[in-house]
Amino acid sequence: MKKSVLAALVLGASLAVTGCFDKQETAQKVEAAKDATVNAATQVKDAAASAANDVKDAAKEAAADVKNAATDAMNSVKEAATNAKEAAADKKDAAVEKVAEVKDAAVAKVTEAKDAAVAKVEEAKDAAANKVAEAKEAVSSKVEEVKNAASEAKDAAVNKATEMKDAVADKAAEVKEAVTK
Repeated sequence: MKKSVLAALVLGASLAVTGCFDKQETAQKVEAAKDATVNAATQVKDAAASAANDVKDAAKEAAADVKNAATDAMNSVKEAATNAKEAAADKKDAAVEKVAEVKDAAVAKVTEAKDAAVAKVEEAKDAAANKVAEAKEAVSSKVEEVKNAASEAKDAAVNKATEMKDAVADKAAEVKEAVTK
C-alpha cells in the first residue's frame, strides 16, 4: 500500500519537474498526479479494508467451523460414552440373568436330588417294613407250628400215659386175678 502511494507521488513529481516548464500545465499535471495519488490511496485503503474484512470474516467462519467441529466431536464422544454405558449395562443385565438362570437350575437340581433321596428312603423304609412283616409272619407261623407240635406232643404223651396206665392197670388186674385164683 505504501509503495503504490509513493510510486504515484514520485511519478507526479517527476512529471512536474522534467518535462514542463509551463506553470499551468505543470499545475494541471501536479493536480492530476495528486488526484491520481488520492484515488490510488483510496483504492489501496478500500482494498486493505476489504481484505481485512475478508480475513476477519474468514477467521470468524474458521472459528465457527472449529467450534462446530469441536461440538460435533464432543457430541460423538458423549454418544460413544452413552453407547458404551448402555452396552455395559446390557452386559451386566445379561450376566445377572445368567447367574439367576444358573441359580434356578442349581436349585432345581438340588430339589430333584432331594426328592430322589426322599423317594429312595421311602422305598427302603417300605422294603424294610415289608421284610419285617414277612419275618414277623414267618416267626408267627413257626411259633404256631411249634405250639401245634408241642400240643400234639402233649396230647401224644397224655395218650401214651393213659395207655400205659391202662396197661399197668390191666396187668395189675391180671396179676391180682392170678394171685387170687
